Amino acid sequence: MMQSFSFLNDSFQLINSSKQVICFKSSVYPLLFGRACASYCAQLFGLSFSYQRMQTNNQAAAMAALQTSFLGTSNCYWLGSLDELSPSKQKVWTEFFKSYHGPHRLIFFSSTFVSSKIGSIETIELPDKVDASLFQNIAQMLGAQTISFRVPLFKQTKKVSLDEAYLFVKYDAVLGKRSAQFARDWLPDMIVPEVSLFSLSQALFDRKPSSFFELWKQLAHRYTAPFWITFWSEQLWRAYCYVRFQKRGKQLEAKKIGYRLPFSFLNRTWRNYTLEELKAYHHFLYEIDYQVKNGGSAYALDLFYATILLQSG
Repeated sequence: MMQSFSFLNDSFQLINSSKQVICFKSSVYPLLFGRACASYCAQLFGLSFSYQRMQTNNQAAAMAALQTSFLGTSNCYWLGSLDELSPSKQKVWTEFFKSYHGPHRLIFFSSTFVSSKIGSIETIELPDKVDASLFQNIAQMLGAQTISFRVPLFKQTKKVSLDEAYLFVKYDAVLGKRSAQFARDWLPDMIVPEVSLFSLSQALFDRKPSSFFELWKQLAHRYTAPFWITFWSEQLWRAYCYVRFQKRGKQLEAKKIGYRLPFSFLNRTWRNYTLEELKAYHHFLYEIDYQVKNGGSAYALDLFYATILLQSG
């Protein structure tokens, strides 16, 4: 198993050349970075980069295409996330990877893939977050020697996600002389304060009005209504799925979908919510979103918060 830091310091060539399948692994699927990283691997291998979806109804045809070569040409294929498949399809693809010997290089992502028992597959651990030093390595991997706003970026936050790192590198490529203005006017609102948002969500799900509104007073002005609607929509969707999986005894699926939810909710307060209740809250947000997009007031969010906080758990 190769660690991401050594990989991003041009040591990817150390991977056993006999292994045709590579798994990127972390607890969070870096959708944008994963594809870019696979493209970088293709360059290192001296191969053309291609994309093949595992999320297809015709698995046999997809697998056959990966075993076929046109005039003896080999490609490097990015297959996306194994986690997005049903358990039965995951099993089929896993068996395919275990017995795969070419002619192409295959790269996919999984948060749960166990590689120690599979000698034909190389696993590269990716971090969930990157610091300033690793961010610079990622920038170089993406073809940028320096990032003009790297210093102000990491003055505001210690770490960013892989996808955030990818996006910031792409921003820098088009900013030019406007990078200083970008760092001053836009960067502060683009760095999501994960700890604060985590605490805000925890206070809401724990139904603690005093703690919630104290944090809400600090954070409300930082983002517009569409951001908050999207944020809470995702939180409620994950909460709904988490409660549903827990009630069905599917702890593994619950753990996967519980990413970004408060620890207190994952450990105990999820029992205070019914599926119907969470569904109703999500529908409430949908109505607020419709009103805001049609000229209505965002103050309806305050009623949304009150509805949850004042409900007895």
